[in-house]
Amino acid sequence: MRQQFGWSRTLLSGAYSLSRVESGFLGPIEGYIIQRFGTRKVMAVGFVVFGLGFILLSRVNSVLSFYIAFLVLAIGSGSAGWTPVMVAINNWFRRKRARAIGVAMLGLGLGGVALAPIVASSIEAFGWQITALGCGLVMILIAIPLASVVRHNPEPYGYLPDGDSPVVQTSQSNPQVPSGPITSDSRSKTLDYDFTAKEALKTPAFWMLSIGHSIALLVISSLSLHLVPFLETELDFSKASAAQVVMVVTGVTMVAQPIGGFLGDRFPKAYIAAATLLAHSTALFLLATADDFSQVILASVVQGMAWGIRGPILTAMRGDFFGRKSFAIILGFSQFVMMGGQVIGPLLAGYMADHYSYSAGFKIISGMTLSGVFLFLFLKSPQPSLSQRPHGPKLERSP
Repeated sequence: MRQQFGWSRTLLSGAYSLSRVESGFLGPIEGYIIQRFGTRKVMAVGFVVFGLGFILLSRVNSVLSFYIAFLVLAIGSGSAGWTPVMVAINNWFRRKRARAIGVAMLGLGLGGVALAPIVASSIEAFGWQITALGCGLVMILIAIPLASVVRHNPEPYGYLPDGDSPVVQTSQSNPQVPSGPITSDSRSKTLDYDFTAKEALKTPAFWMLSIGHSIALLVISSLSLHLVPFLETELDFSKASAAQVVMVVTGVTMVAQPIGGFLGDRFPKAYIAAATLLAHSTALFLLATADDFSQVILASVVQGMAWGIRGPILTAMRGDFFGRKSFAIILGFSQFVMMGGQVIGPLLAGYMADHYSYSAGFKIISGMTLSGVFLFLFLKSPQPSLSQRPHGPKLERSP
């Protein structure tokens, strides 16, 4: 599109950044809608909107129409994919939450490995307009069948998180007599305390986690939009070589996601997150100073490992910190904070590329990313002890 319309990298970056602003502002609303109507309905509508965004993209002929199409794509992708899926997994898993999220996030890697070459080939053969139209039609066709397999909570289907045994409430007057089936609200008092969104926003942990995630997204958003142009313009890579680098990043990320989930269920998540921020910064600096293919591949492997391990860790930490009941809304407010990194990263990299060089921009973002390491090193869980929680009915497991 840059070649066809002669648009600058800053202008193209602006559309991505504007879509992140929109997603940030809509995050709390999206979270409320998911909590109110469940993941299945939201995903079905989201896929349709996502498809319409691609159809609008296929008709782009001006900057305004491009920005509008990108905004519709942002609304659809957020409602169809990551947010509702993470909410559902957080509801179904507790003890192995990070591992479950890591496995689910394999879809991101599989999409990049399996579909990106198909889309690239379609663009070469038919052009980007027809390819965008085809993507839109596919999204709309799979909306209902794909969304219908998702289940929001385990309790309505007779299950409990992690496959735990049923728990019943016992009478206050006679602890041996069950007074009724356990609900997710009362059961949570024996496990995690479920924060309301208002309570979560008052904790330092919410802000430290969200800002740390935003700092990580400085790197992710910058490379998602500018890695290929950087390789082609400053390192003189061919399109095929640049595509190989993208495949390396995507493939390593895919492999690292379940590894991150495994590590997160065994070791302190905050320390692992700090290590991934250090790796993000290192990878971007290696790219900025690269002068041969081997250094680029090394940076790609480091970046892929950091991205893959960090993803399930940070999402699982929100569930560990704030519980299940208001997770969707809390995640939505987190997205509002996280949009800072998603907006600043691409715009800064694009501006530096237009006026100086990608390398200079990458070095600045690499230095900014280091600050996130310290946020995670001092991050503590806000979960109150049992003695600090509101008193509820006595709970016992049924025989």
